[in-house]
Amino acid sequence: MVILNKINLSLYLLSIMISLGSSCKKNIIGDDDKLSVSRTPYASNELRTDGYYYLNINSSYSSILFFYKNGIVLSAGGIFSKETEMDSYINKEFLQTQSYKNSKISWGVFKISSNNNIVFERWYPSSGGPLKSYIRSGVIIDNTTFTITKSIRSNGEEGRDINETYHFKQFSPKPDSTNTFVP
Repeated sequence: MVILNKINLSLYLLSIMISLGSSCKKNIIGDDDKLSVSRTPYASNELRTDGYYYLNINSSYSSILFFYKNGIVLSAGGIFSKETEMDSYINKEFLQTQSYKNSKISWGVFKISSNNNIVFERWYPSSGGPLKSYIRSGVIIDNTTFTITKSIRSNGEEGRDINETYHFKQFSPKPDSTNTFVP
C-alpha cells in the first residue's frame, strides 16, 4: 500500500512538473506575431477574385493564393512541375482534407490602394518558435498579374527586396474563407 501511494505521488508530481514545464515553454518562446495590416473588405476590380494566383519561377509553379472580397488571403502552398497539377491538387488534396481550416499559416489579410499597390500579410512557419508574420508588397500590373517587390516582418525586421510575379487562374469552387485566425 505504501509503495502504491509513493508511485501515485511520483506520478502526480511528474504530471505537475510536465504541465508547469509546458506552460513555461510558451513564455520562453513567445507568442505568434500579430497581423499588423487590418482586414478591409475589397470592393474593387484591380484583381480578380474568381480563382487563384500562382507564382511561376523557372517552369515551377507554387505559392497558390486565393483573395476574397472580405479582405482575406488564403495560401494553398504547393510546388508543381506543371500548371495542370495545381487544380488537381486543390480539388483532391487541399479541398478534400480541409487541413487549411486549422492551419494558421494558411491565412492572412490583404489591401489594395488606389495607386494599384497590393499589400498582404500572413503567417509563415518558423523553426521551433512562434509563427512570424510578413508583409509583402508590390504593384498590380493588371487584374490577372501582380508583382511582389518587398517582404518585411511585421515587427520591421528581416526586410528584403524580392521579385515575384503572380498570375491568375480561374477556379471554382474556391475554398471557404471562414477561419478562426483572422478576426
